Amino acid sequence: MSNIYEPGYKIFVECLRDLRAQSRMTQQELAASLNCPQSYISKYEQGQKRLDIVEIRRICTVLGVSLTEFASEYETRLKEGGL
Repeated sequence: MSNIYEPGYKIFVECLRDLRAQSRMTQQELAASLNCPQSYISKYEQGQKRLDIVEIRRICTVLGVSLTEFASEYETRLKEGGL
């Protein structure tokens, strides 16, 4: 089974999805800001596409959160989930 289906990755995707929702952006708006198709956002939010650190940083920047803040939230959720 691919790492993309690990519980930790599911939490990671949830963090990204929640961050976008908190920023009150649709997938389409985020995609336009990132200059990519909406399907790119949909695929990583559904866990169908893995992201690298450069992509994560770009997403965070557009959504108004530092990579450090995002990583801290992710770590908090991992601990809450017992991971």
